[in-house]
Amino acid sequence: MTKRMHRPLKMPRALHAIVHRLRHHDWFTVIVEVLIVFVGVYFGLQVSNWNQERQDTARGRDYLQRFHVELGKEAALLDNMIDFGGHVGGYGAVAIAYAENGTLYQNSPWKTLLAYYQASQIQPFRQPGTTFDELRSSGELRLIRDAGLRARISEHYDQGSASHALEVLGVVPAYREHVRGMTPWPIQQYIWNSCYRMDNGVTQHLLDCPPPVGESEALTIIDAYRANAVLTEQLRFWMATQSTGVMIMRSIKTDAQSIDADVQKALAHP
Repeated sequence: MTKRMHRPLKMPRALHAIVHRLRHHDWFTVIVEVLIVFVGVYFGLQVSNWNQERQDTARGRDYLQRFHVELGKEAALLDNMIDFGGHVGGYGAVAIAYAENGTLYQNSPWKTLLAYYQASQIQPFRQPGTTFDELRSSGELRLIRDAGLRARISEHYDQGSASHALEVLGVVPAYREHVRGMTPWPIQQYIWNSCYRMDNGVTQHLLDCPPPVGESEALTIIDAYRANAVLTEQLRFWMATQSTGVMIMRSIKTDAQSIDADVQKALAHP
């Protein structure tokens, strides 16, 4: 049988040279060559670390830029929601005035009926947080170098008032189901077609509109609303919840704008 020949492993040239010097007791040259190898390895690691640091800094700035965009969108969304919540609250106040005192809005049963219905409108809060979710899931929040800013961002998206807004406004109110169950279907269809509009799938508009029925028929419907004590209780509770939600949204908006200001400062200083 033919024996396989094993070639001896080749040493790196620098190591081979050092071994050669050691055999000949050339200690000075050995020390010099070891230092050269050490310095080469050291500077190689430094260059590698510098490249990694540069890449991390660039990625961190990219994430900060994305936070700036998302926080701006969040503030705009909250402006829209606060405005919408104010309109819903105004309609709710009109409905409560009739439920508690029999006061018609602008002396019109139809406008009072419309107020009852529009007071049931909702707009759930969906906080933009794609960038934070990405950083958290990848474990790269460290790329936001400013520890204070990193903590504020984490609190805003993870533990801040936004989570409270989801709890407050994320539940469909019982009043919404109840008043719609009591409102004749043709009137509901009319309200959706003539008294409501949504732009871009986001911005809701609650519109004034002429009555589809006579005032006497509208009066019969709102008198049924008023006679239902449970509906009135649900209306009060929903208006209290709506008012709380608007206050929370204002707080979230203020926090988002403050964090965005710090993000922009960080972007302005490379």
